Amino acid sequence: GESAGGGLCAALCMRAKDSGEVDIAFQMPLYPMIDCDDTETSADNNTPLFWNTKRNHMAWKQYLGPLYGSPDVPAYASPAKRKDYSGLPPCYTFVSDGEPFLSETLKYVADLKAAGVEAKADVFHAEMHAFDALFPWRRVSKDAKAAFLDNFGKALAAINEGRPVKLDE
Repeated sequence: GESAGGGLCAALCMRAKDSGEVDIAFQMPLYPMIDCDDTETSADNNTPLFWNTKRNHMAWKQYLGPLYGSPDVPAYASPAKRKDYSGLPPCYTFVSDGEPFLSETLKYVADLKAAGVEAKADVFHAEMHAFDALFPWRRVSKDAKAAFLDNFGKALAAINEGRPVKLDE
């Protein structure tokens, strides 16, 4: 999933792990919207290009409704609220260094790694959120797509061969 879809991807993986009903083998939440609280890069990102602090607040208000701003937001709604990342599926993501979700994406990957989960984030020098979708002809977008396909291929090969996913091989 991308952006808000990346947040739903992360939340779905958490729900599947917690319920034990489905064993998800791999997740790819690209530049995910996963933290309803302001982060270092989402609190003051006022670029007029596509996604910024104001739009981020508006989206979270619409998504969370009366829970917006409350300490009671569940991790299934805002995956950054989760305390235990152990047992979640391996993860690959990428993010722009000039977008609101940079901090929360890198923290998500760090939290997964700290819990012993294979996880990798590539950071691309691009000036905005969803750069790959909005400007697919740019070199940086092509590089992001190549990294996406490479890491997806590594994960798929490992899963099909019954071995652990290793993204840095």
